Amino acid sequence: MYKIAIVEDEWESAENLTSCFEKYTQEYGVDFNITHFKNGFNFLDEYTPDYDIVFMDVDMPQMNGLKTAKKLRLIDTSVVLVFVTFLAKYAINGYEVGALDYVLKPVNYNTFKIKIERAIGSCASKSREEAVLPTVGGAARIELYKLNYIEISDHEIIYHTSNGNLRAYGTMRAIEKLLPEKQFCKCNRCYLVNLRNVTRIEGNTVCVGGENLTVSRPRKQAFVDALHEYSLSYKSCGKKN
Repeated sequence: MYKIAIVEDEWESAENLTSCFEKYTQEYGVDFNITHFKNGFNFLDEYTPDYDIVFMDVDMPQMNGLKTAKKLRLIDTSVVLVFVTFLAKYAINGYEVGALDYVLKPVNYNTFKIKIERAIGSCASKSREEAVLPTVGGAARIELYKLNYIEISDHEIIYHTSNGNLRAYGTMRAIEKLLPEKQFCKCNRCYLVNLRNVTRIEGNTVCVGGENLTVSRPRKQAFVDALHEYSLSYKSCGKKN
């Protein structure tokens, strides 16, 4: 199921777009969880970074779609964004906010089908590169290449990223279920390491993201094996997952 936000001040246009989603579900069996926002202010106030695709009307009163999208990118840099507009010229600045595409009003189903399939394809690609993880401030979308390792102390979770640390409360087991199994491995009971970012392992120490972590003796062989398997996978794909 894909979580969709429709940001549209005109109810008729929002209903038309919703009917396109419903028809696509009937035709292809793909489910959507759709939330409609009447303006950019409500959208930004209630936004959580677990949406897959945002359909954004360009011409909205008070705060138009481009201004709303610029503010959106401050809190979510990677959600798939599609502009909806009466005139294509109003969407030409979409590259400024990383918009994937635009669709013209009134939305035609055959055109919509092309756009949504492209958006779904982009979601599938991004889902392999990021994860939505719980934090004390709410869910956060984290690009995996920036996540070096995860630390747990009692029930406090610390995400060590290249952009700084984020905190959460919970269990390591729950966090592990949200991450690619072959890319993350424990080097000891306190640290879950992103194998992609390992630069060196020497003795009982692994260097990840410029930091040295201790590899416990009971876990060392399994950790080395996991790192070796991930490296082979990287070479066979020609890039890191």
